[in-house]
Amino acid sequence: MLKQVLYSSVANPDVTQRDVYEIIRASHNYNSKSGITGGLVYLDGYFFQLLEGLPREVDASMQRIQRDWRHHDIVIRREQRVVSPVFADDWMALRCEMHIPSKVFQEHRYEPGMPADQFSADDLFAFLVACFENELHPQMV
Repeated sequence: MLKQVLYSSVANPDVTQRDVYEIIRASHNYNSKSGITGGLVYLDGYFFQLLEGLPREVDASMQRIQRDWRHHDIVIRREQRVVSPVFADDWMALRCEMHIPSKVFQEHRYEPGMPADQFSADDLFAFLVACFENELHPQMV
C-alpha cells in the first residue's frame, strides 16, 4: 500500500515564482529516485500539496518539507493509505492561478488558504484534484 499525505501551508512572503519552480525541479529529481508522485498548487501565498508513495519515502519527504524555509504553518489535512496514486505519472505536477480554470474556483468555493475550519480534507482534496483535472483525465478535455 502507498501513503498519501495532503497538506496546506503558508508561503513565506519572500517566495517568488522562481522559488516555486525550484521546488518542482528539486521534487522531480528527488521523487523520480524515491518513487513519490503528487501535485502542488500555489495560490494567493499558500501551498496545497498531495504526496503519494511508499510510507517511508513520503515520511522522509514530509520531514524535508517541514524544514523548508519557503513556507510555514504546515497543516496535515489528510494522511491515509491508498492502493493507487492519483498522480501516477507525475513526479510533482504544479498548478498556479493562471493554469486553473475559473470554474474550478467557483465550483469549490475557493478561499485563500482553504481554511481547515471551513473546508474539510475532502473539500481540499477535491479542489486540488480539480486543479489538475485535464492532466489527470485527458479524455475530459
